[in-house]
Amino acid sequence: MTIKLAVFDLDQTLITTGERITDRTAAHVASLVADGLPVALASARLDESIAVVNEAIGPRLAHISYNGALTTLADGTIVREVGFTIGDDLAADLAAFTERATIDVYCSDGRWLAYGQDDAIDREEHDTWCTADLRAPHASAADLAGLRVRKVMLEGANELVTPLYEIVAGMDGINLTHSSLVLHDVWPADSGKGNALAALCEALGLTADEVIAVGDSQTDLPMVEFAGTSIAVRPGSDVLAAAATETVEGPGSDALFAAVRRLAGLPARD
Repeated sequence: MTIKLAVFDLDQTLITTGERITDRTAAHVASLVADGLPVALASARLDESIAVVNEAIGPRLAHISYNGALTTLADGTIVREVGFTIGDDLAADLAAFTERATIDVYCSDGRWLAYGQDDAIDREEHDTWCTADLRAPHASAADLAGLRVRKVMLEGANELVTPLYEIVAGMDGINLTHSSLVLHDVWPADSGKGNALAALCEALGLTADEVIAVGDSQTDLPMVEFAGTSIAVRPGSDVLAAAATETVEGPGSDALFAAVRRLAGLPARD
């Protein structure tokens, strides 16, 4: 089966978190497109952050952002959008969390609301190359209740987040999962990169066997399991590596693009 779409996670797959995409990696991605292989970028990041990476690459690409809550075609057409409304109980729990740590609320209208510690918000702005629409030291339940959101990111020590896992487990339609040692995402249960990739393929008229998915972490597992061909980037998740067609070393590495080209049947490039 001919590969007709390559989907790349960003952090620790194409880029090192906190750093811009290198010129060489950007050129590698652009060359795939120039050689006839469409590319999509997939990330838990907000779409404006993905757009910064996309601008460095050149040609406008399809985006899967907010961990799959928003999926757009290369021309910007929205293929799929999901979210959830913060209820009163969750709003109260999240507001209490801001007294000790930080939350980033990514609203369905595109706003980014950041509540909590300045250093954590500064770091997120630095790492995403975006600026929060609102910054405040704390949130009240009234600030959060009723907001329609694509996801909420929590940053704090695990012992602070553990009680929220138990609370969210009893709520319908939302998940709470680790995205790193101190980062945790509250997101719609019908979101996720796998569901987003399936929707993108349906819009493009592609089957799973015509897709190659590339990632490094367990949040990439659903799209790796969906795609007919896949690559896990090391160092990364052992679970993902076990599920992938093959593994390569180093985010954005020459070895990664050599593998993509070989698996997609494209000629090698220097």
